[in-house]
Amino acid sequence: MEKKSVLSTIRFIFFTVLALGLIFTAVVITVLNNYKPAVKTYIAGRFIGYFSSEEQFDEAYNDLVTEKQAIDSNVKVYLEEEPVFESSYIRDSLFEDQNIYTNLRAEIKTEYTIYEVAVDDEVEMTFNSKDEANKYAEDVKEKVSDVNKDADLKVEVAEKKVEELGEMTSVERADAILNDIVDRNKPVVIPTTTVVSNTYNTTTTDATASSQIADMALAEGGIWPTTARYISSSYGWRWGSMHSGTDIAGQYADPIYAYKSGLVTFAGWNGSYGYMVKIDHGNGFSTWYAHCSSLYVSAGQEVSQGETIAAMGSTGWSTGNHLHFETRINGVHTDSYAFIAGK
Repeated sequence: MEKKSVLSTIRFIFFTVLALGLIFTAVVITVLNNYKPAVKTYIAGRFIGYFSSEEQFDEAYNDLVTEKQAIDSNVKVYLEEEPVFESSYIRDSLFEDQNIYTNLRAEIKTEYTIYEVAVDDEVEMTFNSKDEANKYAEDVKEKVSDVNKDADLKVEVAEKKVEELGEMTSVERADAILNDIVDRNKPVVIPTTTVVSNTYNTTTTDATASSQIADMALAEGGIWPTTARYISSSYGWRWGSMHSGTDIAGQYADPIYAYKSGLVTFAGWNGSYGYMVKIDHGNGFSTWYAHCSSLYVSAGQEVSQGETIAAMGSTGWSTGNHLHFETRINGVHTDSYAFIAGK
């Protein structure tokens, strides 16, 4: 009996161990089928995700580098710190449920090289090519010299490193800005104004020009063009170049009024003027309203004196909210303050 009992015990232990072994084997097979080796990846202490290997991380990183270089082949792409890898096992499904590209993209740093063209210390254009920037700077000098050989114009190209690549100067906008720079640097012509049937003659100048402009301004009968009253910059030479209008500083969105009735000939973006409106009042006389934040009229629209045509802002070449108000006679800018003094 004792021998049978021992055999039974041995048999029980054997089958128990065998069963446990089979269970263990099944568990291992299940784990191997559902879990895969992975590298848990961190950058600067921040969890990025699980990669199947360090090589897969390199592939993902190189994909993002290529993505950045498609925008600018000269961009410098880098990580602030080297990645840290930890060996691990994860479920297959976790590989699919990750946002590794999103997480990795957030860690990638970029350094772009851009070239700014500054005219009289004010940045006017931005290029991502040094050759294009230099050519544009030469074009500015040449075209300004063509209209005013005495213009004291400082044009410089500066290299700058930036983390994000903003909008480069388009060909159309670059041309508009160039024309504006040339216009600002034309010689000052104070027209002699002989009022004949309210038509202006700007072909000659003489010593009485200033008083004639004042007389003409008085005859125009316009209004002060905004609610603000503070003159922040007057018409005339400023910082080595001609300031072709009168700046009236105020608050953002202050209303801007039509000086007098007329036809809107332009309403939109115009280079360093930012958003602006031009109104033709007839007989060669027009007014310009620049650096607006919003425009309420469009080209071809008739407006009445005092009608709100725009809102004050700081668009274009501007350092604060103000209205740049210009008066032009046959296309030539004149002392605009003479037209609003006493209004």
